[in-house]
Amino acid sequence: MSVQGKIAIITGSTSGIGQAAAETLARHGAKVLITGRNPERGESIVHGIKTGGGDAHFAQADLEDPEAPGMLVHEAAGRWGRIDIIVNNAALVCNKPVEDILHEDWDRLITVNLKAPFFLIQAALPQLKANRGSVINISSINGIRNDRNNLVYDTIKAGLNHMTQGLALDLRSAGIRFNVIMPGGIGTPLLTQWYEQVTGSPEEAGRLAEAVLHEPNVGVPQQIADAVLYLAGSQSSWVNGAAVPVDGGYHL
Repeated sequence: MSVQGKIAIITGSTSGIGQAAAETLARHGAKVLITGRNPERGESIVHGIKTGGGDAHFAQADLEDPEAPGMLVHEAAGRWGRIDIIVNNAALVCNKPVEDILHEDWDRLITVNLKAPFFLIQAALPQLKANRGSVINISSINGIRNDRNNLVYDTIKAGLNHMTQGLALDLRSAGIRFNVIMPGGIGTPLLTQWYEQVTGSPEEAGRLAEAVLHEPNVGVPQQIADAVLYLAGSQSSWVNGAAVPVDGGYHL
C-alpha cells in the first residue's frame, strides 16, 4: 500500500470529510493523528480504527489557538517519530449578506481556514522535508465559484487554493508535494452549519441537509477521502500544485 507505515495529521477529523479521510488512510496502513475539539468523538473514532486493526491517536485542539499547530506536530512526531502526510481539513463557515459581515467573521475564518493550515505546515516542515511528505489542503469549489451571501468563506478558500500552489512552487526542490482538493456540496455537519446560518433555524437546517443528500450534485465524505488517499500516496508522485475539483462536474 502506498501509505503503509506513513504518519498523518488530519485536522477536523472527528466528523465528515476528516473522519472519512482518517479511517481510509488507516485502513491502508497509515498511522493517523485524529484532531478536533470534541474528545468523545475523537476517542470513538480512534477506537473504531484500532478495532479494525489500524493505529490512531486523538489530540484535542482548537485551531483558533495559535499554539495548536505546533502542539499537533509535537504530538505526532513524539508518538511515532516522523510525519509524512498532513491533511488540512478543519474549517468554519460564514453565510451573511455583505452589510452584516463583521471583523470577527473575517478574523475567525482567516485564523482557522487559512492561517492554521499554513502554520501547521510550517511547524511540520523539518519532518516533511526529511520524508518527502505530501500535504493535502481541503478547500471548496467555492474557491473558484462564488455562492450568494458566502463572500468571506469563498474568498478565504480561494486564498487557500493560491497558498497551496505557492507552497508547491517554493518547496518543490525540497521534495514536498502540495495539492488542494475542492469538494462540492458534501453531506457533512459543516453543510448543516451552513444551512443553519442561511435559515437561522436548526430544525430547518437539519431538514434541508437531510433532503439535499438525495440531490445529484451532493456527494458523500468517502468520495473526498478517496481523493485524499490518492494524493497522499506514491501513485500521485508526479502531482504537485494541483487544484482538483471533486464535485461530480457540478462546477461546470
